[in-house]
Amino acid sequence: MLLQVVLETALVLLLVVWLWRSRKKSELANPAAIPDNLRASIERFLEESEKIAETFQITLKDQKDLTSSLILKLEGRLADYKELLAVTEAAIREAENRLLKVGGEVNQAQIRAQYQAQYLEPSKANPAAPEVRAMVLQLAKKGLSVEDIAVKARLHRGEVELIIDLEHQFSL
Repeated sequence: MLLQVVLETALVLLLVVWLWRSRKKSELANPAAIPDNLRASIERFLEESEKIAETFQITLKDQKDLTSSLILKLEGRLADYKELLAVTEAAIREAENRLLKVGGEVNQAQIRAQYQAQYLEPSKANPAAPEVRAMVLQLAKKGLSVEDIAVKARLHRGEVELIIDLEHQFSL
């Protein structure tokens, strides 16, 4: 019995709370129940939100247009670069073909120039240079002939003999 009284009391309390809350919800749903300062604040907020949304939409459209313009310019430049690359590759192929044709002639000319520098024009080296004198003496110590030393050092035979003789005189 006591349990039944407690349950009925709890039930009545729940019913009262439910009615009180539903009454508050109906007051909020009724626009006349909202205070004027709150209503004005909400209206200002909505107006500012609409202005911001319009500005955002305009900015977004401008950004879209700018992006489209940049993409078109980039595609144009890319096409130009591809064309330039094709022209450059063709020029490289043509140059390679020319080099292959001229390669044999150039190779022969280089060999001829090296031969002349090494064997026909030995006076190009400076006999007074310390590195030349050291090379002549080193080759002489190895037992090379004066002619061979003259060719390798790019000197005249007399210059090689002079360097060797001076070394013998001063080393005694």
